[in-house]
Amino acid sequence: MRMAFMPVVWVGAVLLAAAGAQAAEGGGRVLTTSDVVAIKIVENPDLDCTTRIEPDGTINFPYVGRIKAAGLTEDDLARTIERRLVELKIIAAP
Repeated sequence: MRMAFMPVVWVGAVLLAAAGAQAAEGGGRVLTTSDVVAIKIVENPDLDCTTRIEPDGTINFPYVGRIKAAGLTEDDLARTIERRLVELKIIAAP
């Protein structure tokens, strides 16, 4: 039996902009403007990126473009990035 490749997107805030950062139930912390996020694509390290959330609440992710990030949890942002990468056929669907 052959195992299917499942891309995994991991997003983590590496710098907290606000001292009172909000924690979300089971989805990671809620991201805010000026947070720096590290995005890791398992099995595709050439897509890894570290970027700051801009004042308009978006990040610019290579190959995908602008993505709304402020107000999302880390997990929500990871799912959004994964969905966009699959839609654009940059990675295979899980």
